[in-house]
Amino acid sequence: MTDPLLHAETSETHSIERAEGTSFTLRVARAADPEAPTLLVVPAMGMPAGYYGKLVAALAAAGLNVGLMEQRGHEEHGGRVPGWSYDFGYADLVDDMAAAVERLGELVPASAGAAYVLGHSLGGQTASAYAALHPDQVAGLVYVASQTPYWRNYGPGFLVASQAMGLVGRVVGHFPGKQLRFAGREARTLMKEWSRYARTGRLRLGRPARDVTEDMRALAKPALMISIEGDWMAPSSTVDEIHRRMPGLEVRRVHLDEPGIDHFKWARKPASTVAAVTEWLGR
Repeated sequence: MTDPLLHAETSETHSIERAEGTSFTLRVARAADPEAPTLLVVPAMGMPAGYYGKLVAALAAAGLNVGLMEQRGHEEHGGRVPGWSYDFGYADLVDDMAAAVERLGELVPASAGAAYVLGHSLGGQTASAYAALHPDQVAGLVYVASQTPYWRNYGPGFLVASQAMGLVGRVVGHFPGKQLRFAGREARTLMKEWSRYARTGRLRLGRPARDVTEDMRALAKPALMISIEGDWMAPSSTVDEIHRRMPGLEVRRVHLDEPGIDHFKWARKPASTVAAVTEWLGR
């Protein structure tokens, strides 16, 4: 899915190569002021980058430099489809974020020290891990409809469903999200790590597995946390859980209650989110 707003004259596309031979696209929309804060948008699980076109355009129009990265496995060009022959997990998503932040620093020199990161759902989980492992590269965190997927904030039904998702991925070779109506076609290791996160409340990633829970707990950064009324995928309790597990964050909390937005549609109707972000940044 490609949004025409991403192809306006004010936007650019840059290919970032991975060592494995695949690549992903970083789209950049520049503010009129090159010294304005820079915000990297990280998509939710299964979401193509093009879905966030209106959000990117609105953030840039509001005076921010914006980068939008593709999620591994969901690239428009240059990527590979998850399956038995291609697998990845949270650690690979963190590596992609590191590459995107580094490229942003080259393209927008004002962000070379550190960029702000806006993570949607899974993108927020990845952003937490990235910031915990690379704190000097992150100026602050914005979580929109993002959550800690610990089952006790959802109930036993979610525990059963989340563990089944991880099992399906290991049996099939990938998680068939489109058929099961949750996310897209996802990598089996990512779903295994996500289901373990849901079961234990602790994030372990990579091979050998590294538990980054304590690194996240020690992180001290400004953060804006935005929840959405009626969002069953990221209810307020799961958004608040981020701060309980990352007490070092200096949190500004916003809850949006307006018609026409939900866990996904806020990005297509972004005015209230953009207002919250720009107010938080003091723009």
